Amino acid sequence: MARTNKEKGIALTKGFFPPKPLKLDSDDDKDYPSQCQGNVKVTVEQIQGQLRKLKPFKALGPDGIPNIILTKCTDLLTGSLMCIYEAIFEHRLSYKPWKTFTTVVLCKLGKPRYNMPKAYRPIALLNTMWKVLTAIIADQLTHISEKHRLLPVNHFGGRPGHTMTDAMHLIVDIIK
Repeated sequence: MARTNKEKGIALTKGFFPPKPLKLDSDDDKDYPSQCQGNVKVTVEQIQGQLRKLKPFKALGPDGIPNIILTKCTDLLTGSLMCIYEAIFEHRLSYKPWKTFTTVVLCKLGKPRYNMPKAYRPIALLNTMWKVLTAIIADQLTHISEKHRLLPVNHFGGRPGHTMTDAMHLIVDIIK
């Protein structure tokens, strides 16, 4: 039973961040297909699209930049962000302050007791510029994986056009 804030912090840390699993086997003996070539260029349209997708009144990350500013000033910021993102790809840079985040712990509603770590939910507040870049990269990876058919046909999680409804139709079809 945790009574002090320090004890509660340790309990939450153990609940949210379990130890890493041991590496069991070596990947050296596996036969992988040849590497896919994808587009690592970021376009103006991708940046503008991601900036417009931001929810305007979300909580601020460590950079303190409100999303509403980015959504309203998309046309003014796109050129500068384009230069920054191109430099990141061209020089293989990693800007460490963008990778920092703030974790906020929220209570889950309706729990009978709040003395268990499972009664809480961690929320990571990310730097907005990094969030935009990673969303663009995720879209590119999704496009490449669909184009080269890297995922099995019956893989439904996180794929465009492959919803839970599609999974249910597949299950019904297999059963019939």
